[in-house]
Amino acid sequence: MSRKSVKGQNSPVQATIEATIFKKCDRTYHKPGSNKGCANGTCQHTCDASQLEGCTHKWTVRYSVESRQREQSFTELAQAQTFQLTLSTGKQTQGRMFVDPRAGLAEFLPLCGKFIDGMAKAGARTKVIYRSNFANPAVVKLLTGKSVLEVATMDEEVACLLNTSLGTYQDEYRGNVRRIITGTLDQCVRKGIIPRHTLGGIELGPRIVTAEQYEAEQQAKALPHLPDETVRMLADGISAPVVTRRGPRAHVMPGLGIAPWLQRTMGLRIREALGVRKSDFRTRADGTRYLHLCWQASMDGRSLEPLKHRKAGEFRDIPVPDMVWEMVQAMPDGPLCPGRASRYVPYRTAFNRFSQAAARAGIPAGFTPHSLRHAYASALLARGVPISDLAVWLGHRNINVTYAIYSHFMPEAEDRAQEVLNAEYAEWSSAA
Repeated sequence: MSRKSVKGQNSPVQATIEATIFKKCDRTYHKPGSNKGCANGTCQHTCDASQLEGCTHKWTVRYSVESRQREQSFTELAQAQTFQLTLSTGKQTQGRMFVDPRAGLAEFLPLCGKFIDGMAKAGARTKVIYRSNFANPAVVKLLTGKSVLEVATMDEEVACLLNTSLGTYQDEYRGNVRRIITGTLDQCVRKGIIPRHTLGGIELGPRIVTAEQYEAEQQAKALPHLPDETVRMLADGISAPVVTRRGPRAHVMPGLGIAPWLQRTMGLRIREALGVRKSDFRTRADGTRYLHLCWQASMDGRSLEPLKHRKAGEFRDIPVPDMVWEMVQAMPDGPLCPGRASRYVPYRTAFNRFSQAAARAGIPAGFTPHSLRHAYASALLARGVPISDLAVWLGHRNINVTYAIYSHFMPEAEDRAQEVLNAEYAEWSSAA
């Protein structure tokens, strides 16, 4: 039995039908004279008209979107008719903005992966972090098997995911998960996969954390004091004894070169330090020395890229201590941290070298190359350097970022407050 759309002028109800429902097994379409499959017996036209209602073959809805013919199959006739009605209503009410319902059935999770890959402003390292955050078991459990159309209205479920299931995670972590979900849905809207979604207004609630957890995290963040000798070991490498079949011998763990010194004494990020060239160290007319930092090494070490949060050509000038200036002057022209198979040391190579050297040097776990940058900031603030100047040298986009990270390294503010309060209440103190 074939059910075709009717577009007669005298039938306004039937004229709204925008799809055809039929069964591909219908022998009405069996044409051995013109169809090769029918001629050699490999076609699917197996059922007579009287058998169609009771046969197990699926019902097919054939329709068109933007002049392209498409099909969708259903086990039950009622499902096919509902889909047909949805198409008809959608085309009538949405006009050119009509969205193919079949497109919304696409699985959501794979589209999230494609969204991360296509983030133009995110570097390779950032994309790795996004993928890691999004691979959280709670995220995967909620979204696995869900279609785009289903996720588009899961505002309550996603809000629960971010603020309850992931409630103990840092705001940045939860923000990354939210950014990927809503960004993927926004992209689906732009591509016409769905007409809209309801997840745009989800806010992150306060992080769920106990006082004990917070204090433990703060203690874990405390930076150990690194003497110059330890930084030198990170830079030059370490010779450690190992036992082989032929007996004990010295195993040399390569260091990172001058990069740890650049981070510890000038607050550079690791890839900024790896991308520095000798020509970047300059002298002004008044004799002051500075680093003209304009680029950072790419993840693979093959080229230079713009600084983080900066466009090509944007730079920052950083004061250079005499000890580093002397180190640089003694080095050959070109990259200060050249790689073996690339122009600059790749990020992963540098991180692995740092981790091995840090473990051998007895540096506590959790101390990363970025910790050297924190040590630089804490040293300057502890000696009264204005945080506004520090923000410029660190390359923060907003001074509020610097305050949020390093304000607890400003003891002089507490000292000034204590002096003012002691002077204000001096008579109370003497009376006591």
